[in-house]
Amino acid sequence: MRNDDTLLVVAIAGSMTAGVVFPAPGLVVERYILVWLGALLFLNLIRLRTQDLVSTFTKPRQLVILSAIKLVVLPVAMYGLALVVYEPFALPVLLLSGISTGLGAPFVVNLIGGRLPLVVGMIIATSLAVPFVLPFIVYVLVGSQLDIPLVQMVILLSAALLTPLAAGWLTKKRFPAAAGFADKNSFPLSLVFIVLINYGMFAKFSGYFYSDQLFLFQSIAVAFLCFAAYSLAGFASAGGSRHDRAAGLISMTYVNNVLVAVFAFQFFGSPVAALAALYNIPYYAGIIAIKRLMPKC
Repeated sequence: MRNDDTLLVVAIAGSMTAGVVFPAPGLVVERYILVWLGALLFLNLIRLRTQDLVSTFTKPRQLVILSAIKLVVLPVAMYGLALVVYEPFALPVLLLSGISTGLGAPFVVNLIGGRLPLVVGMIIATSLAVPFVLPFIVYVLVGSQLDIPLVQMVILLSAALLTPLAAGWLTKKRFPAAAGFADKNSFPLSLVFIVLINYGMFAKFSGYFYSDQLFLFQSIAVAFLCFAAYSLAGFASAGGSRHDRAAGLISMTYVNNVLVAVFAFQFFGSPVAALAALYNIPYYAGIIAIKRLMPKC
């Protein structure tokens, strides 16, 4: 295992453990998760070329196909499967499967490889569409009203996506030395914010580690199964070169589970939100597996 892989494993395992064992400081950290996500995104967008991102939207065929699979086909299929196999997890699986591509996905692209402009395009496209698509699917399949206010989503995008994107462009244009430093040191700097995100998330749901171990292990198992299913769907649906397939896999697998945990907790309670929070375990553990298993062609 390379030094970067070892550091990633130690940092993730340590931050998750700290959240469970010392939850009180983590609850303070959790309030600023949006800030940590924005900083993580900024560090991993430094190398993105604006013209490549524009090209992704001016030739949108692949983006449209992947977005449709991500927001409609995958959540409906996963919900149906969960409903047949184990109904109590059907709604949590639906919410996790139907959320947009995550703000942490560019970090994974920079570690594994892939088409960064396509992944960023997926973040933008699916984040804009999910307030309309996911509540409708939940209402049709479950019958529950899930209202994600459009104004709040726009604010979320501005704070956590568009601001880092603009900041990255401005830094490259006006402060090239700072951009070079951020790009060169993006991995260790990113780890700092990943640790803060994990610490906050696991602190919020640490009670399950002490009070309901059966539900905890069931949720972790389902999280790993979801991760595997998303990976296969993304790899198979992207087509093209290895970089296209890697981008498809990352777009489907590295999702906004933090956002799911927040609004699932608000609308459906902590048992439904727990799956999204615990998805952070395969989320980061999967990076090592994908790096080793992804074909080099």
